[in-house]
Amino acid sequence: MSKNTHTGMGFTMRAERKTMTSKELNQAKLGKMVRDGYVSFGHPSVMLKLDSGESVEIDKGVIDLIKLMNSIPGIETKGSCQGQDSNYGYVQFMPDDTEGKAHASVYFMYHILKNMHGAWVKHRQLMGEYEKSTGSEHPDAYKFKFTTELGNGYVLKWSPYTYPAVLAAARKAAEETKRDT
Repeated sequence: MSKNTHTGMGFTMRAERKTMTSKELNQAKLGKMVRDGYVSFGHPSVMLKLDSGESVEIDKGVIDLIKLMNSIPGIETKGSCQGQDSNYGYVQFMPDDTEGKAHASVYFMYHILKNMHGAWVKHRQLMGEYEKSTGSEHPDAYKFKFTTELGNGYVLKWSPYTYPAVLAAARKAAEETKRDT
């Protein structure tokens, strides 16, 4: 064990440092993530540098969506997860401080809802055609899940099955939002 002395705020504190086991290190990291507002489900991640200069860790499975949304003037993502199995993926976003663009979040939400509705209608039509031709439901008939929340910013949530439709709808919504704002 070694000792470090930390001085600050008018007092001196002595702390003992010990070598941690990998289990203790993982528990400490998890505790820090929870304190800092991050929860990790162990998905592969990449670092993304935002326009603000801040670097954030993003799940690889949603990096395209996060880059896209942060490219829209007036929108800033605050949290995300790619989801897995029965756990929904999500992205939380809020208006940023871009002059005159605070309404971009509302436009984006409108356009993505409109585009996701179109994707859902197409999905239902395909599932109906399958059932008509085979006499049984398609195994994916009820996997298309998408929802939104409004509270602490805006939140989009989706089942992993639905993510390709979410990304396509977001690409179109980003174009429409940039055009309209």
